[in-house]
Amino acid sequence: MTEQDVRAVRAEFPALDTFVWFQNGGVSITPRPVADFHADLMAELRDRGPVHIAYPEEEYPRRKKSIERIARFFGAQPIQVALMRGVSEAFQTVIRGIDWKPGDQILITAEEEAAIYLASLHLRDRHNLEVVTVPIEGDRARQLSAFEQAMTNRTRLVAFSHVTTDIGARMPAREICEAARSMGVLTFVDMAHSGGLFPIDLMGMGCDFAGILSYKWMYAPYASGLLFVRDPDAEQVAVTYAGGRSESRLDWHTHEFEFKPGAERYQFGPWSWPLVHAWSRSLDFLEEVGVDRIWSRTCALTARLKDGISKSDRLQLRTPASDEESAALVSFGVDGTSPEELRDRLRDRHNIVIKAVHATREGMRASVPFFLLEEEIDFLLEKLEEELGG
Repeated sequence: MTEQDVRAVRAEFPALDTFVWFQNGGVSITPRPVADFHADLMAELRDRGPVHIAYPEEEYPRRKKSIERIARFFGAQPIQVALMRGVSEAFQTVIRGIDWKPGDQILITAEEEAAIYLASLHLRDRHNLEVVTVPIEGDRARQLSAFEQAMTNRTRLVAFSHVTTDIGARMPAREICEAARSMGVLTFVDMAHSGGLFPIDLMGMGCDFAGILSYKWMYAPYASGLLFVRDPDAEQVAVTYAGGRSESRLDWHTHEFEFKPGAERYQFGPWSWPLVHAWSRSLDFLEEVGVDRIWSRTCALTARLKDGISKSDRLQLRTPASDEESAALVSFGVDGTSPEELRDRLRDRHNIVIKAVHATREGMRASVPFFLLEEEIDFLLEKLEEELGG
């Protein structure tokens, strides 16, 4: 992307007038076309009433179109996706539908966020399972080997973040899923920090399930999500949460029901459809910019930040240097102060918004959206050194 292209995109993010934004991995700021589209939908709700009730002939085709649009972006068919409110709900839907036996194993990485980590621990305590954590290796071959060595005949599910939350290590997802499939083990991939950054084909990845959300690297408003089910007709997990969005037939007289075909059987809603429609609109924004161009610029910006961190005596780079083994998150340790104190000083003194991490490794995490300027990367490095006494 040329500097002119970047500045044109930045003009669509008014929030950038307020701060230097390194927290897109928390919740993204929203570009004007997507935010305006969402605002128009809310104005429609205000002026015309609940559209699905007042004008169903308009709203239901629009809903169908939005789901088709989002599914297509990930190389999936509409029958393979179920609406959720985020990755957490998608993962809960999968793990609550497995018939666990005492002693079964679930494999996760050693640096999972609460969506997978807490849910797995809770599952452990409820069903007497073993949660096996696989170390982050920072190298694709070693990472795959670590997963392969951890799998046993008691492993029922391998669940991992495509890009880990704390240090931003990208897992070799296709290879892990292939190894698990060869052993008859189900896989769930958390796409929170990869969806929208580079082209993703879920069928090509080979995962059995994936959780997707709208509000990090896809630039839609907070919050909506999807559960992807590779083979929805196989019914590999049971429906645990049956609600008013999962049935195709419900008879109040005979007390009989049938679930919807495909992944929709796992839906139990309700959701904010304006958020779902805005998510669909955000994909137009991404494709107008160009997903390949977004990834190319992300690589250039993260490389600049990693290089600056590596040259510092007070910062310790924790994210893998290779683009193949990382994405848009750059994590680093800091000397001489707590991450929370440093985060607050950067915000209060320099309008830099960044995350302090402490779940598995104490330090800082910079999210690097494609529309940042090179001078903003340099500004962060400069102020880090200044605040650390450089």
